[in-house]
Amino acid sequence: MYKGKVTTRRALAAAAALPVLAAMIVAGAPAQAAPGTSDIAGLRAQIQDGTLLSDHGVRTACAAGCQAAVVTESPGSAKALSMTTPVGLGATDLARAYSLPAAGVGRNGTIAVISAGANTNLESDLAVYRKQYGLPACTTASGCLTITDFHGGPPVRPETTDEFKESEEDWAVETSLDVDMASAACPACRITVVQTPDLDATGEPDPDEKAADYATAYQTAVRLGANAVSLSDIEVLDSATINAPYSKALNHPGVPLFASIGDVGSADTTAVSASAESKADTSFYTWPANLPWAVGVGGTALKPVDAARTKFTEQAWHNLGGECALTFPPAAGQPASIAANCGGHRASSDVAAIADPANGPAVYDTYAPFTGKPQNWIVSGGTSASSPFVAAWYVRSSGHTTGATGPSALYGAPASAFHDVTTDGAAPSVCQGLGWGPKVCQAGPGWDGPTGLGSPRGLGRF
Repeated sequence: MYKGKVTTRRALAAAAALPVLAAMIVAGAPAQAAPGTSDIAGLRAQIQDGTLLSDHGVRTACAAGCQAAVVTESPGSAKALSMTTPVGLGATDLARAYSLPAAGVGRNGTIAVISAGANTNLESDLAVYRKQYGLPACTTASGCLTITDFHGGPPVRPETTDEFKESEEDWAVETSLDVDMASAACPACRITVVQTPDLDATGEPDPDEKAADYATAYQTAVRLGANAVSLSDIEVLDSATINAPYSKALNHPGVPLFASIGDVGSADTTAVSASAESKADTSFYTWPANLPWAVGVGGTALKPVDAARTKFTEQAWHNLGGECALTFPPAAGQPASIAANCGGHRASSDVAAIADPANGPAVYDTYAPFTGKPQNWIVSGGTSASSPFVAAWYVRSSGHTTGATGPSALYGAPASAFHDVTTDGAAPSVCQGLGWGPKVCQAGPGWDGPTGLGSPRGLGRF
């Protein structure tokens, strides 16, 4: 029903993204050797001072949808910066930055992440990540890790064609990022990975079909006992789909869906609308983050102050602005004073965490059915990092005991539950071009569009 218009708009969004994300894929870019031990200190220093992307590029992890970014060997290269030891921010760094207590302190619950395609190395890769940072083991044998298809059956089986192998290798970065970030925020939580069919490998996937699969996956996660669910993929859908069965299926009080708002401008819809005739075009929105019963997760730049990574500064990720869903009511629990920034309608984001790949998290991923070349330790980012991290933090806190709808528990929490991110780089032109005010486009005191209420601080009470 919506495929034709959506396909056109996603193409425009991709075009708008090119000048925003630094050094996208360039065919024929010269390859470089993987960094050796002598280079690790230099890379860690670049993570600290925010200059990593001066000598390296960044690309999107997936062809469409997923909001993960991967740092590459050089500007213009498509090859991930692959290392045998991590240089990005690890679980220990994130715990310090967000004032999280030792593993085992706080509530134990289940965080579910929705992904696409097969990944037969997921459990072993997760084991490497958790061992690296001294986190307790999380295995399928112990019941800590569950990997299922979107109906609750066995994991998705690997496909055999090159198209699927390539797409599944890309999606593996997203899934590894999800489970690593969930582990960092809640080391004692159980993790459920719900895999949907990899429709991206089929060419031009129908966004309605993908949304329906994600809704089924969410319902499966709820049935399997999830206390919160993270979805890092986005679709650009007609605003009428707020009433579609797959949208309504995501409204389950007590099990909030944390959803990435997108990595370009204030999301694909913003980038597209900036290219449209006028800001009056409100027919499309970022699904599912802008649904009133979803938690829209924005992004920040988390920068270590010292080489030992004991102190950090945080500002809004310059890649993001906020967003207004001008045909929707405010988010569940969103105060009128916040919705007023969008004319009384849904204002995004609700909350935020680390997303800038220039100071990005370390991720371990070896699933390489297409290239046959495991990436090992990489530096990643995007709102695909912030969504599972915040969702797991919420579970570890007391949010899953309230039965609240969407972000309502967050909006009812004390200010002490969040770090108010007040500084910004430059406001994205796509956000400014829509005529939305500074509160939507730039970080500042209190709620703002790029970071919502702020980033996690300790274990909040909801």
